[in-house]
Amino acid sequence: MRGKLLLTSLMVLFLLPAVAQTPQQKKPQESRQKQEKVEKREPGDSIAIETTEVLLPVTVRDSSGQFVTDLKVEDFSIFEDGAPQPISSFALKRMPVHVVMLIDTSSSVTHELEDFKDSAWRFITRLEPEDKVSLIRFDDVVELVQDWTSNRPTLKRALNRLQSGMFTRFNEALYLAASEQLGKITGRKAIIVLTDGIDSGRGSISNEKAFRTLVEEEVPVYVVSKTRIQGMAERQDLEYYNKMSPGTASRLKIESIEMTLAELDSSERNLSRIAEETGGRIFLPERFEQLDDAYQQVADELRSQYVIFYTPTNSTRDGSYRAIRVKVKHPGSHVTSRFGYYSK
Repeated sequence: MRGKLLLTSLMVLFLLPAVAQTPQQKKPQESRQKQEKVEKREPGDSIAIETTEVLLPVTVRDSSGQFVTDLKVEDFSIFEDGAPQPISSFALKRMPVHVVMLIDTSSSVTHELEDFKDSAWRFITRLEPEDKVSLIRFDDVVELVQDWTSNRPTLKRALNRLQSGMFTRFNEALYLAASEQLGKITGRKAIIVLTDGIDSGRGSISNEKAFRTLVEEEVPVYVVSKTRIQGMAERQDLEYYNKMSPGTASRLKIESIEMTLAELDSSERNLSRIAEETGGRIFLPERFEQLDDAYQQVADELRSQYVIFYTPTNSTRDGSYRAIRVKVKHPGSHVTSRFGYYSK
């Protein structure tokens, strides 16, 4: 039951009558057949989107990694389960986005937490004024520190309130961010998470359940992973203990470090899968000084995406998984979009 979940601030949200549903939010029991509005950047303008349509953010880069932003609708081909799909709406324009910032505040980041706060704040300042952000921290608990807002001073105060805990409920944080925060949002949305991705196993959500929920809610995940940073530190320790005289203490320490390195490698593979298959991206900085660059790239990508809508030729809503493939007529380009969705 949700009442047992640790995201207590979200429970408060549901009890407060002052929090009204916005046009970009839907009640959980609302039918997906209801017509919704998706905002455009142009003041007073909007496009009507039937929820039977699939909203597909697409990023296109050239061979040098630069964004390609001059393509037209005829340059794109969309395939669902191998069948070509008619594009019903296409735009390269700045549509507002709801961004959940997930920040790992477990004991593994205690010494770097202030740096993380600064990097997160600079990312927020790079978003467009109409974008909305919510802030969730996770350690022993998963807590909604700040609900949706575009008010920068409010978000700054929320970041300043972050304190470190002990363990890491990473899977639960992903699950709750997708289901509770973004499950009621229509339109563009994303999760930005800063973590090493190693779950302490103290929550009730498995890695696969968290991953499926991300796909079901059609949430791209941008991961700023600190696995490389932590791995370099662990390898330095390993080199030190390998040079020591053989002994029980040093052997036990070496075995502990090797176990940690194996966990980091496994976590990095899992984080890469999450980012790639949801249509996001993983960043693997090797120094803390590179965090700002990673966040800058995420902000740039959110500003440079094409937004494509198509109505599936298979109109059956049976909950089955539909694989999506996007092709573009641009030699040497690389396309990023989510791998598929569940037709619920």
